[in-house]
Amino acid sequence: MGKTNRKSKRFRWLKLLGIMFLLLMIGTIWQHYMMLRESSMFSRPGEIFANKSFDLHAYRTGEGDTAVVFVAGSGTPSAYTDYYLLQNQLRPYARTVSYDRAGFGWSGETDRPRSVEIMVEELHDSLEQANEAPPYLLVGHSLASLEVLHFAQKYPDEVMGIVLLDGGSPEFYAKEWETKSYIVNRLVAALRVTGIIRALGTAGILLPFAAENLRNPQLPEEVRAMDKAMYYNKAGNTSNLSFISLMNENAQIVLDHGHLKEIPLLILSSDSGAAWQDVQHELLQWSGNSMQETIANANHYVHWNNSNLVFNKLLDMLNKK
Repeated sequence: MGKTNRKSKRFRWLKLLGIMFLLLMIGTIWQHYMMLRESSMFSRPGEIFANKSFDLHAYRTGEGDTAVVFVAGSGTPSAYTDYYLLQNQLRPYARTVSYDRAGFGWSGETDRPRSVEIMVEELHDSLEQANEAPPYLLVGHSLASLEVLHFAQKYPDEVMGIVLLDGGSPEFYAKEWETKSYIVNRLVAALRVTGIIRALGTAGILLPFAAENLRNPQLPEEVRAMDKAMYYNKAGNTSNLSFISLMNENAQIVLDHGHLKEIPLLILSSDSGAAWQDVQHELLQWSGNSMQETIANANHYVHWNNSNLVFNKLLDMLNKK
């Protein structure tokens, strides 16, 4: 009787594993088919600018004397949809620019390392190609704090101010465990490739990765489908690995170049506990003209759960120029 029960249990486990494998295969095929289909469904909203190794997609709108340049955090599937609300709110007051990192949105892929020096060079070259004249107001979310700080280090006369949206300090990123970010990226990639992210989204469950659960419901109906397609097809992709794997090295480059003297620096922080507040206070030291504000009950994507507040803060920065 014991042997029969063990064989029966083993058979049930093998059957369950077989069903799971079949479902994953079906999900993988479905994901591949939908990626091919969606690649031709949505035309790019912006322009393409040729960099040294890839075509960079940038979306520009508005008018004014100052260009507000939005830099997305790591792993953001589409800068266009991530900064859609803020760019539209600012349209009457300033020119705005958002751009997709290599391998995301409508930008091409690249084999160049994602060092902060190369990425700042690519952004600067693209702004020149687009005839966007300085001074710029740089807005960086999360890990993009390293890029906007380094941009200001290299081109201080071209920067009228910096706004960090829950960015980390170079001191923090120099010590942060890169492997943790790598593991999260690979997990999200597995969920994407096997169609699980898409299946959950079809069932109405949008994962918090890159704030898709916050962003998509707030977008206009005509933009939601585009945003979901980017989320389904770009989440956790390999283009982000070089970026996060150089996090410690990039932070050290910023540290080596020193503080920003008197460039205006506004730090808008999430309400994420005492340890994160210490990181935000480290950022205060990066300019002699800095201010930090913690937004009550805000999470990491402060520009989505507090978009009006962020918009008003950006207006204040523009009016102080």
